[in-house]
Amino acid sequence: MSDARVYDIHALNVDPRPVLDTCKGRVRCSSCGKSVKYFCYYCARPIAEIEDKVPQIQLPFKLDVIKHAKELEGKSTAIHAKIVAPQDVNIITYADDCLDGVDVQNMALLFPGPEAVDVAEMDMSQIKRVVVIDGTWSQAKAMLRFNPQLQRMRKVTIRPRKTRFWRYQMVDDTYLATIEAIYFLYRDSVGSRYNGEYDALMYFYNYFYEHIQGVYAAKPERAFHSKHQENYINYQEATPIPAPRSTRNDVAEANYDINDLGLDDMFESL
Repeated sequence: MSDARVYDIHALNVDPRPVLDTCKGRVRCSSCGKSVKYFCYYCARPIAEIEDKVPQIQLPFKLDVIKHAKELEGKSTAIHAKIVAPQDVNIITYADDCLDGVDVQNMALLFPGPEAVDVAEMDMSQIKRVVVIDGTWSQAKAMLRFNPQLQRMRKVTIRPRKTRFWRYQMVDDTYLATIEAIYFLYRDSVGSRYNGEYDALMYFYNYFYEHIQGVYAAKPERAFHSKHQENYINYQEATPIPAPRSTRNDVAEANYDINDLGLDDMFESL
């Protein structure tokens, strides 16, 4: 039986609401021109109005996110890491040759398995880069199975937790969202010495989680998918937020609305 527990998302040392609550509607990305809110998930940068207010951090080792080609940018949480740690995070769309010529000697792959070592028990000074696969569980296993470079990397893992993800998956609730896995990778790497220095990785995730809680709290009769954890919505503590009105031609007012957050399986309607 798994000893995984639900982690306390409210204990994160982040306060995104004063900044992100000011984003009231879509704007044009200053780089690519796409209509977005909060940030552009193609350019991996916040909108101009909040660019100097979103936290920026440095990470102790580099991170390469290998994204499956079918993982939609608008539904991937890995982009959050690139936005808050742009100098240390690289996002690569998977191809069979995407790691050709890469020296994997000082690299590790975050992936569970019998040979994986808990990152908390490793000397991470020996690791220059860690690779995280961004995709469904079946996609991730296929990428590992067919890519010799991924197979040669040493495997690391993190202590199991139960996800807070709003997109229910056809697996159990110990399968974390990509940004959750990234966050706990860095958090666990310093063990008991951790003092909140990587909490900013969860800046956007925390905000969207609280937003979803608030939308449901505003309408308690709204059903959500039964696959989620028991008492997934905390009606007593969540701050009610009216759901945005939308039409088929205008599904949302933001790039991380109900649809782009992957909530189409949770919400019956808007």
